[in-house]
Amino acid sequence: MRVARLPQSLKRDGFTLIEILVVIAIIALLAGLSFVGLRAARNFSGNAVTRQRLDDIGQCVEMYKQKYGEYPPDCSASDDEIRRHILKRWPNALKSKNPTIVTMVQEARKEMEKGKASGGDTALLFWLAGPEQSGAYDGFYSDDRNPLGIGLSADEAINDPRETPMIELTFDSDGTGGGNYNDRGLMYKDSPIVYFRANSKDGYMGKELFIDVGNVAAPYMKNGTWYNPDSFQLIYAGEDGQFGTDPHGGIDHPEGEGDEIEEYEPRDLGRSDVSQKDRDNVTNFTNGATLDSEIEN
Repeated sequence: MRVARLPQSLKRDGFTLIEILVVIAIIALLAGLSFVGLRAARNFSGNAVTRQRLDDIGQCVEMYKQKYGEYPPDCSASDDEIRRHILKRWPNALKSKNPTIVTMVQEARKEMEKGKASGGDTALLFWLAGPEQSGAYDGFYSDDRNPLGIGLSADEAINDPRETPMIELTFDSDGTGGGNYNDRGLMYKDSPIVYFRANSKDGYMGKELFIDVGNVAAPYMKNGTWYNPDSFQLIYAGEDGQFGTDPHGGIDHPEGEGDEIEEYEPRDLGRSDVSQKDRDNVTNFTNGATLDSEIEN
């Protein structure tokens, strides 16, 4: 009996090198697509949480205005603006002889700028939650002639009732554990959330905040028009921790008074030279999770 045999040309002892390489390439492609998908999903989830945090803070700021008639001052506010705001919120503060309104303004300024020493922004934290004591913000004192508790002894400070803060606070020492504040101010992922209040005449002109060396936050505009020109801007630096403001030139000191200093301008998202560091920033005035969509459109 004769057994049929395959022709020598059809015998297969295994896969060819080309076939193996093709299979490896397909597996690598599928793995890459899966990684991109997971990363996109993770970024989307992270941005959603960030946006929710900004929305929560923004709602507190709007409630503040409804209750007291205007938005709280930011770190760029002048002493006159702080004084006017104190008297608008606490009219009886002017009746106090000790502390005087001048002392109150000085104390408010100091509290608003505490975060600057550690590269943060505590202005909004102060107005929403009161003066800081031993790392805690327990609200302003109920005595409207001395809402900051200036000059109170330790026992008086403990026994004097406080107003409930307008924002629920959870301390987070490094900003990564899920809490929303520390000594740098309102936080998310180890970076402060910066607050700017618009001026009635010129929007946000002249406002900026040095977060770290080479990292400056400034309000945004597009094609020369401010975002939220009558209210406020909340800005989070995104995953890279960089707000993106770079110097656009300089101002010369008068002769003999020092070297050239840097001049910082607002970020105009309509300009082609806007920094790449701005793209992942999250704000309270865009529809998308990040500024990417605003820069592209």
